[in-house]
Amino acid sequence: MELRQLKYFMEVARVEHMTKASENLHVAQSAVSRQITKLEEELGVPLFDRVGRNMQLTSVGQDFLSQATIALNELQKAEALVTEYTDPTKGTVRVGLPNSLSTKVLPSVISTFREKYPEITYQFMEGTNEELTEMLVNGVLDMTFLSPVPESSEQIEALRFFDEKLKLIVPTSHHLAENFTVSLKELSSEKFVLYPEDFDLYKIVTKAANKKGFEPQIAFQSRDFYTIQGLVGAGLGISILPEMILDGAIFKETKSIALRDKELRRSVGIITTKKRNLSPSENLFRSFIISFFSN
Repeated sequence: MELRQLKYFMEVARVEHMTKASENLHVAQSAVSRQITKLEEELGVPLFDRVGRNMQLTSVGQDFLSQATIALNELQKAEALVTEYTDPTKGTVRVGLPNSLSTKVLPSVISTFREKYPEITYQFMEGTNEELTEMLVNGVLDMTFLSPVPESSEQIEALRFFDEKLKLIVPTSHHLAENFTVSLKELSSEKFVLYPEDFDLYKIVTKAANKKGFEPQIAFQSRDFYTIQGLVGAGLGISILPEMILDGAIFKETKSIALRDKELRRSVGIITTKKRNLSPSENLFRSFIISFFSN
């Protein structure tokens, strides 16, 4: 089995088309087809079902893709490690990030880090807590911000930086807009605009509402903070969002209000894998952000 075969296989699996894969790889289609066939012959099983011009993974092919992705990631990291050990200030940092932290936390950290290490490059991956944790376990990432931060386990090491309050946002025309504080109980008859169910922010809000004796009426859901703000500003509902992403980013059509309920807060931190070592550049970044938030 050759590294080239794995790369060809993964690209065909990604686009599900031999011609498109060959174009993306800048290789003749016949060469890609030949290597896929050789790989299947070597493994003794078909990895793809040929459906017209499309290539669809078999069940075995899907399992093989999962393991091949991990293997290729590890090989790429091994190559990067050799380079970074000679000069960790010129390596690459791969870090995961929940959508709700991307507007405030990461930009401020990176801008300060770049002043000290201007030649380090970055690869950012966004997702839900569940998606980012899965990427960490599978080797796609070795470090990710999370909020809320889970407990450490056999697989991951968790580091909590701070707790952040959640705040209510309402249209400026809303009857609560002039209040300095609001309790969650007062919102039982409101229509909410929230993140989707697989986001922890959704779970925090709905769990807190259930404890107050009501089920939130969900009018709209979006993965995008600015979309949520826009829908609230248009008078289509209210929302509860982290204080930090609202700081300096409130639309003129909306108003933010403090919530009196202490459970409406979340922790912010990072998790790293215990199964693999961070690269030298990632170690630099981890040490930096620990110092950054401790100060």
